Amino acid sequence: MTKKIFHLFIFLAPFTSVFPLSAWVRLPVLANLILFLVVIIGLLLYGKMKMNSVFQEDVFLLIFLGLVWISFILGFKEMRSFNHTLAYTNAIVCFFFLSKFVVTQLGILSLQITKTMFYSFLIISIIAIIDFVGINVYDFSLRNTFSTVDGKTSNMDYYIRGGLKRVAGVAEEPGTMALFYNIYFGASLLYLTKKKKVFAIISAALIFIMTHFAIFSTAGIALSVIFFAIVFTIERIKQNKISLKTIKRSLNVLLIFFFATTTLFLTDTGGINDYFSEFINKVMFNESGNVTSSGQRVYQWNRAFENFSIHPIFGHGPGYGVHEEQEGYLSVYMSILADMGAVAFLAFLLFLALIFKKAFNLSQKTRPFLLFALFTSVSHLFIVSDFYHAPFWILLMLIQLVYIEEKIE
Repeated sequence: MTKKIFHLFIFLAPFTSVFPLSAWVRLPVLANLILFLVVIIGLLLYGKMKMNSVFQEDVFLLIFLGLVWISFILGFKEMRSFNHTLAYTNAIVCFFFLSKFVVTQLGILSLQITKTMFYSFLIISIIAIIDFVGINVYDFSLRNTFSTVDGKTSNMDYYIRGGLKRVAGVAEEPGTMALFYNIYFGASLLYLTKKKKVFAIISAALIFIMTHFAIFSTAGIALSVIFFAIVFTIERIKQNKISLKTIKRSLNVLLIFFFATTTLFLTDTGGINDYFSEFINKVMFNESGNVTSSGQRVYQWNRAFENFSIHPIFGHGPGYGVHEEQEGYLSVYMSILADMGAVAFLAFLLFLALIFKKAFNLSQKTRPFLLFALFTSVSHLFIVSDFYHAPFWILLMLIQLVYIEEKIE
């Protein structure tokens, strides 16, 4: 029973707003924390205690957490700062370290975790596609079927992009959903590859493309395309398979893509020029003003560097950026740098660097899928402000678990 509850926690980890039981947007987050607490209590009462594997990166993460609390003590110390400090602590202690503890106690394998993530991936995709088609074609809103609070749906509003209403899947907004979705897609491909389900892999890839179109997160799409190409190239190099034949095939694909896109742009099929212009402006941060997506981020990042220059060592305290302006710095990295200072920032980067080292040292069977998920998520943290998302920490735990399993094999 305890194992099933933990798998339910993994399944619901991306759910941060869509939960058709209440208008309160934070219900799924609270429900998942309760599920996790039940798992820990069950293990402490009935489980046999075993030692987890402790890696070098774990030490840097604990150092980082210690520095978060030091920054809180030396910082502005208001309730918001305490809440943010607890959020850092919960993400690191519960979602990462206690997840490793649970996996060790219950003997859960990485294949079982990726299976659960695959089913979560499918449900997220179905919800997003149904909602997208419903709101744009049939005037039916899946989100609006939920009860409302203060005149707004429990799951926030739709986003108009490219002339269509874009949905947020099961998260609060499309950008955050894309972060989770890329992680769970990588894990899903790992599961399906290990089970040798070729048709399911092709189907999952098509569903992935359709759902990203429904979500239409600029960063989510760009990062998935860029890092798919990078990971593919890395794998070919590591396997010494960059042959003349491979180069010719790649050039043929590029030529076909070039002529196809040129034709679309010249004919402006489906208004693609407006789509592309909007996409490029976001990616290249060409939007002006602090009310646009990329323009707002540039403004907040400049503010982060200004605040960092005032207190560069231990920062102003967790949550100071949000305390000063409600939007915060719109970047996990900028938040760590400005709120907790250079020492904590360096500790966190060292932790990530060692996680990447482990991912690169995985076998050919697992490395590309986990690298894709890791690359996309770590890059996406540049433009999302929340540190405490469970899917990200589940991914890091999964990488360590796969590393342990392959060492045993």
